[in-house]
Amino acid sequence: MRMHTLLSITLLGLLLWASCIRADDTDAKQTETQEDASRETTEENPGEEEDTKEPPKKEKTTEIEEEKDVMVLHINNFARALSENQYLLVEFYAPWCGHCQQLEPLYAEAAGKLKKEEEAAAAMRLAKVDATVEMELAEEFDIGGFPTLKLFVNGDRKQPVDYTGKRTANGIIQWMKRRAGPGAPVLDSADSAAQFIDSHNITVVGFFDNLESEAAKVFKELALEITETEFAVSASPEVFLKYEVKANSVVLFKKFDDGRADFSLSEEGKLDKTNLTTFIKDNSLELIIPFSKESADKIFTSSIHLHSLLIINSSVESHKAILDDCRTIAKEFKGKMLFVVIDVTEALSNVLNYFGVSENDAPTARLINMDTGKKFRIGAGELTANSLRQLCQDVVDGTAKAYYRSEEIPEDWNKGPVKVLVGKNFESVALDPTKNVFVEFYAPWCAHCKELTPIWEQLGEKYADKDDIIIAKMDSTANEAASVAIQGFPTLKYFPAGGKEVVDYTGNRDLETLSKFLDNGGVLPEGGSDEEEHEDDEDDEDDEEGDGVVNEEADESAEVPTNETSKDEL
Repeated sequence: MRMHTLLSITLLGLLLWASCIRADDTDAKQTETQEDASRETTEENPGEEEDTKEPPKKEKTTEIEEEKDVMVLHINNFARALSENQYLLVEFYAPWCGHCQQLEPLYAEAAGKLKKEEEAAAAMRLAKVDATVEMELAEEFDIGGFPTLKLFVNGDRKQPVDYTGKRTANGIIQWMKRRAGPGAPVLDSADSAAQFIDSHNITVVGFFDNLESEAAKVFKELALEITETEFAVSASPEVFLKYEVKANSVVLFKKFDDGRADFSLSEEGKLDKTNLTTFIKDNSLELIIPFSKESADKIFTSSIHLHSLLIINSSVESHKAILDDCRTIAKEFKGKMLFVVIDVTEALSNVLNYFGVSENDAPTARLINMDTGKKFRIGAGELTANSLRQLCQDVVDGTAKAYYRSEEIPEDWNKGPVKVLVGKNFESVALDPTKNVFVEFYAPWCAHCKELTPIWEQLGEKYADKDDIIIAKMDSTANEAASVAIQGFPTLKYFPAGGKEVVDYTGNRDLETLSKFLDNGGVLPEGGSDEEEHEDDEDDEDDEEGDGVVNEEADESAEVPTNETSKDEL
């Protein structure tokens, strides 16, 4: 499961970088705890409290001020804001929180748009509370991380609703409007149902003979959570008849592919929210999905983890004809595999590089198992319906042979003190039973890797005369090995002679500790590692020279090995 998450986020990051936008963490709640982030702030700014004079505090009254259309709340005006706004979304934030800073302009944009809409202005507003100052409010609403967003409805401060939408301006607006609206309107006639279904690309309609049943209530709850899809309910026999629905069920109507998909309730008449959510996500995707920043999130959150990537050039008619032929294969493997088309004419070069594909290779295909990370391929220019069907079947059966990327072996790979490994020579060098091989797996753009480079060179020079010790490095953005899974940069692994178990190096990255580790036969000296878990520094910027795939963690100490660029960060 972790591998699936890593691959999903890595690929999503590649796509978003190619589109020149910053990635949004919408799949997981990104929060910083007060305790951890306060510690980081203290460490990064020693003595700041002594050197900085606090500005005079402004007297707090019941008046409500605004910053960029966002109401600024505190203990004295909080109750007034609740009483004057039917739907009030409040962000509890900390000024030093990186995620809060990323959200700030998006939150303000949403606030401004809602304020300008006449139908929304009177009912829906956005506000914020500095939870590091307003401790009483933070305690009352059990704020444990930042940012935390809560919706207060009709002035009720006892049971606020936790925000579950996307952290984008449109995501916030959609979520607020869904909460303020009917959620799932009632379709009481065939005409109203037809008008509603025809007005949207995708609609989900719950057919229930009793709109107050438990199943109907579960359906309505889900309608409040999935805000990017339109929901409705009906108990009208006329509507049941028009859409040939004979029993309580859910139907997803769509203006593509088969036109509809039906979801049956259990034999007991119960509706499982998790199963229905999966059904909606999977059936909202096209049979062959164009890869874009809009579709990426749906692709990578799908319950289907086998993905077939069809790589074509849309400006070539023969490629489009091949794509049409592949629709038959997509139907055959529906439910087992997602089919995604990548157009080489789009700005997706980094995604192509990830799979080791060039524009000239089109038409071709790459299959990936998101659970294992294994990739499979069809040769350049060899994509046909038959070749795709065979590869898909082999992958499903588990008989397909995975491929691993590799650069060509440099002519001088073994000339320097640090040996250069690529996919093609990795096993022959790293797994040599007569050698102890210490390998750095790095990314050229990674700042922590760059900091390690001179130390690694010194280590290579120090052990250059040792026949049984090899210091090596491999660019893991361009090379892969079947026996190694890399999850962050730099990753250091020790491959002992005699085929013994590989050792993951977790010690300090200084010459002395690295040397002692080697001298001890791959065992860390006492005091050579830091076992503490270090929190990410959310204020770190992306490496300017990098691919923009990930954020690098805070470099609290050049010697702490947890300071690495992780593949599962954006």
